[in-house]
Amino acid sequence: MITSSSLKIVRYIVLFAAVSFSYGCSVDGLRPEDRIVDGNFWKSAADAEAAVIGIYDKVQSLAKQDPVAFDVGSDAIDVLQVTDDYLPIDQHNITVDNPRVKDYWENNYAGIHRANDVIKHIPGINDGSFSTLQRDCLLGEAYFLRAYFYFNLLRAYGGVPLITVPYESFNADFTVPRAGVAEVYALIISDLQTAESKLLLKFGDEMQTRGRATKGAANALLAKVFLHKKDYPNAVIQATKVIENPNYGLTTGRTNYINMFTPNGRNSRESIFEIQFVSSAIEGHGLHRYYMPVANAGQIGGEYILAPTAKMINAYEAGDFRKDASIALSTNPPFRNTGQPYISKYVRTSANLDGNVIVIRLADVMLMKAEALMLSGHPAEAITLLNTIRRRAYGLDLNAISMRDYPTASDLARGYTLELAIENERFLELAFEGHRWHDLLRTGRASVVLGIAAEKCLWPIPQRERDRNPKLIQNPGYN
Repeated sequence: MITSSSLKIVRYIVLFAAVSFSYGCSVDGLRPEDRIVDGNFWKSAADAEAAVIGIYDKVQSLAKQDPVAFDVGSDAIDVLQVTDDYLPIDQHNITVDNPRVKDYWENNYAGIHRANDVIKHIPGINDGSFSTLQRDCLLGEAYFLRAYFYFNLLRAYGGVPLITVPYESFNADFTVPRAGVAEVYALIISDLQTAESKLLLKFGDEMQTRGRATKGAANALLAKVFLHKKDYPNAVIQATKVIENPNYGLTTGRTNYINMFTPNGRNSRESIFEIQFVSSAIEGHGLHRYYMPVANAGQIGGEYILAPTAKMINAYEAGDFRKDASIALSTNPPFRNTGQPYISKYVRTSANLDGNVIVIRLADVMLMKAEALMLSGHPAEAITLLNTIRRRAYGLDLNAISMRDYPTASDLARGYTLELAIENERFLELAFEGHRWHDLLRTGRASVVLGIAAEKCLWPIPQRERDRNPKLIQNPGYN
């Protein structure tokens, strides 16, 4: 169903794109993708709203890289077609001209440039109807999104050029060197703290509360940033803010859980930040093409390019209904062949609707807090959070005596550590949501689990960018 709020967002995106096209031109990478002439824009609250919504358009454009490409690089997805651009990512043999790697760089920087425009120009808008609350909220969204884009880049490439003001002339110096990892983290944390101070707790409807930046989203992303930075006390603090936020709650029951990943279940109470896709006719993500098997004539299907690994299929224990939300077997009809395992979190329905892409949800935050607690010396509290997620997965009451504490003393005695238990639970709970690759890199287990050299834990800087900017030093292991 297309709501009035979703149509409003689509109209703003179209408006912003039209203004950008009229007054600018397209230049990729670190150069501005679009340019708005100050004298023709930035006059009203409506201009500011349109510009901020335009940043979310760039969030949408990331879907084919995140979650897809990062899950392909993990042990969750196999590539079935040798001609596809994802295959080198699956084989950890990425070249400097890989289209997915190039697109991820360009899309994140395009979003950064739009955020920089907003951060610079909104304070100067002279519109009597533009309230301080609205002005602060829109600025908070821009700071949140800039941090989100830079965190994406940091985890993919390592240190990257820091651009914090919009380019206003095509004669500007675009040869900006890479900043150190610590500098990038500092900007991300500063931006998110600024965002938290300005953002709303929630909007007037669920779609905007889940689809736009809020205080809870800033807290959740800060928790993830601090966890990756190995600042465990601050990760616990930020995760606790989210868990105690009354806007969020775990989805319970098998039917409701599975529905969370369908068009009908968009923007559940568990969702904290969710990329909105109204319909395939207006702005669908089209991920079904990669995941769904080939369909019979007149039915909705895909090209079956990517499939769950045997490890992923066999990882779930009996009775764990999360498997039913993540993996399905093809039947005829609607598909041409039967018995093909496919990823079912991103199917397109017979009504031509795509579900949203969930960036971060409450279960993710709870498991992050469990990890941070465990690593800061609080294993009992970590196990409590871990078991809350496990009990939900089996449809049992939180106090059900039939659900053992996990891991047990015997598990630990056999060398199955709490750290591995949390890692495994994230593997099952967050399957195909783009977290597994980053989890393995964060814990330092990518080389062991994936069998890759340490230098392959970062993507290469795209050659196209290095050709334009000789100050961009390539990551080790790439020519």
